[in-house]
Amino acid sequence: MAINYKEFIYTNSDKTAKGLNTGIKANKEFNKFLYRCKIDGKQIRKIFDYSDKHWNKKDTIKKVNEDAKKFYDEKQEALENPFNPTTKLDYIAEEYFTKKCTESEWTHARKRQYELYIKPFIGNKAASKIIENDVDKIRKNMETTNHHQYIKGGCSIRTIEKVILQILKPILEYAQSNGALTKPIPPMTIPNRHKKRKKTVTNATEKISLLFNAIQTRYKDDPFYRALFMFALYGRRWNEIATLQWQDIDLNNNRYIIRADNNKIGQDQTYDLPHHIKEPLLELQDAHGLVFKSPRTGKKLQPPRKQLAKIKEDTGIEELTMHYFRHILVTALGETGTAATVLSASLGHTRAETVDEVYRTINHLKGSQSANKQLENIIDIEVME
Repeated sequence: MAINYKEFIYTNSDKTAKGLNTGIKANKEFNKFLYRCKIDGKQIRKIFDYSDKHWNKKDTIKKVNEDAKKFYDEKQEALENPFNPTTKLDYIAEEYFTKKCTESEWTHARKRQYELYIKPFIGNKAASKIIENDVDKIRKNMETTNHHQYIKGGCSIRTIEKVILQILKPILEYAQSNGALTKPIPPMTIPNRHKKRKKTVTNATEKISLLFNAIQTRYKDDPFYRALFMFALYGRRWNEIATLQWQDIDLNNNRYIIRADNNKIGQDQTYDLPHHIKEPLLELQDAHGLVFKSPRTGKKLQPPRKQLAKIKEDTGIEELTMHYFRHILVTALGETGTAATVLSASLGHTRAETVDEVYRTINHLKGSQSANKQLENIIDIEVME
């Protein structure tokens, strides 16, 4: 409803408005007031409505003077300290992504998910007023809606968990540590997350051998996709593969680096380069730039869905995705008794936190060397049989 500023006619210069502070105007009944002030050159207005109260004029004027001063002080504090109980979540999120997170593909991906799934519901809400029901709304929406044309239905449990626990929760923790949130963070339980979050892998040793043979056979004369899918077989995430640069591959010493900008922990990670990857890379060897460029644009390659479909057909592994390679790898290595710390290192984690809380940091090169040796043994055994 539009405000009729003309109804506010009395100021402290009028005898009938004795005691009213400067900047405040009262209506004829002295139960509604318009307050105007300037903060940092910006004019701010506020209506105080006491029409549902039964106070006398003197008490009402005293009350509006107090409320106007409080309002001014809050706005002044908000200007001096942007993190306060009135700070909107959008502002906090922008500060979090800009100042707390490193500049990387992962940060951009998280920011995009914030804009898709969180911002439309609570982005314009003060962080201090976010409640459990707000979290439930986000979760419910994600259970029925996603923003990928090639995926039907809602988001996966893993994506929902990522948005709520790896994006929203850290942003609220950032708000809390900077004074914008003084109450506890609302509960963020993901229903059945422990039952559904991990994909079950059966016959992992057999599957990893099927994948190895399918890649080697189908791409025998295509070093580009042979190298690409072998990187996936050896545990690399898609973004790590797609952003890998020739300058980060040391063919002489059999090592390669996944840069901080392109991995989840924001630190450079050095890995062992197995000969099954080195061989096709030697055939591809380029002078500079991305290893796996798009053949059409020369820029970053999109996920190879058509080629992945061919491998599914060759192996019969219908559930295969680029990320599922990692599930198969860790299960197959786990079946051979490979230590959790080695698995964590080979996959690019910093801790084997679900298995052994004692180990805080990981040697990725040493861990990947050990994991690669175990994988070679699995492949060799299966080929011999």
